[in-house]
Formats: sequence, structure tokens, C-alpha cells
Amino acid sequence: MRTSLCEAATQGRLRAPGDPDGIPLLTGRERQTLFLVGTGAGNRLIARRLGISERTVRAHLSNAVRKIGVRSRAEAAVFAFAYLDLVDIPAAAEPR
Repeated sequence: MRTSLCEAATQGRLRAPGDPDGIPLLTGRERQTLFLVGTGAGNRLIARRLGISERTVRAHLSNAVRKIGVRSRAEAAVFAFAYLDLVDIPAAAEPR
């Protein structure tokens, strides 16, 4: 009898792609970019949210992909979703 994908996931036999040990190597912007990719945001929306250009978004994502050891944006999104609590960084406090 074959195990379903859901059963395998709940039994801890499935892992997200990439290496979570690469997360500390990410810069703050790379983390923010990866977090937003994990939520399904496209480059244009990420650029607007972070106040940077789409080219810069691509650069941050490319660096993050290399550091966490995945091969594509899709794998980066799965990685970010799986490790959302580790990738997310708290927003800076607004100056008074």
C-alpha cells in the first residue's frame, strides 16, 4: 500500500528543498524578498513593498537562491513557506 503525500508530510518524511542552515547567511533584504516570494508575491509587488527596483528584487532573490541551495524560484517559494518563521524578520520600528 502506498503512502499518500499528506501522510508522508505529517509523518515528517518529506522535507522542503534547500538547506535551512543557509538562512543565517541571508541579508535582511534577501530575507524580506524570500519571505514575500513564499507568500506568492511577484517581483513587481515585492519591489513596491520594499521600495526597490524589480532588478534589485531579482538580484536579492538570486543571492538567496544560491545561499539556501535551491534551484528555482518555485523551490525558493516552497522553502520560504516551509521555514517562514525562520526567514521572516520583524519590521523595523517606525521613527518618532
